[in-house]
Amino acid sequence: MADSPTRPDTTGQRSVILITVGQITLWPNGYCVETGVVRGVVTAATINKRARTDAQKLFRRQAILDAADLHFAAVGFDAFSMARLAAQASVAKGTLYLYFETREDVLLALVSAKVAAWGDSFAACLRAGMTDRDLAAACYATVHEDPALLPLLARLDSVIEHNVSIDALVKSKRAFRDVIGLLATRVADVTGLPHAGAFELLTAYAALLIGATRVDQGPALENEDLPDDVRQLIGAFSSDKLFVTNACRIAAGIRLGI
Repeated sequence: MADSPTRPDTTGQRSVILITVGQITLWPNGYCVETGVVRGVVTAATINKRARTDAQKLFRRQAILDAADLHFAAVGFDAFSMARLAAQASVAKGTLYLYFETREDVLLALVSAKVAAWGDSFAACLRAGMTDRDLAAACYATVHEDPALLPLLARLDSVIEHNVSIDALVKSKRAFRDVIGLLATRVADVTGLPHAGAFELLTAYAALLIGATRVDQGPALENEDLPDDVRQLIGAFSSDKLFVTNACRIAAGIRLGI
């Protein structure tokens, strides 16, 4: 593979160099790698032109998802809209519908990408000899590296999946299964659990994370003058403590075959 090219000095423009190395690949930072030679630079001045090649279409789709990530971070789930996304992505609203059928279709693609990124981050933390508590703490820490991941997961089965095509739903479920399956292999190696037990533990983690983090949605009271007993009660319901403690109990139950 050729060395990665240096991004050109296009101040004020969003740009990406298309190069060749085999199959088309989109890097998270926006670069689009193709086979062969440098194809040129795609900037904000050209992004609104019709995407004709596979590379251009992949770049356009990724550019929309990058904009969706920024838009979601700025406004959250309820205010997320296709009109605002089009403005964020510097494309016509109609262009969005060439790539995504609904608002939820965009969000489903976004959460799928975030789950895959989390899987890579979590896998990088795994090491031999980890205790159940170590494993749970690593899961909690890595899933919170992206503040948008849990809010999206919390609405996945209640809202997002109700407003996408069956084909998109099936593709997303399979992608999630593949991420968990690969992680289960690694978790089995470091914990001694069988693969099926590691897979069960990771799916339980997902459900537990969504439930535990909802307790963090109350008012910020850290700087308030609260009675000690109330402060202790609030601390007992912190999501990290709830998650790690109950994740360890689930792991123990799986080991016992419960």
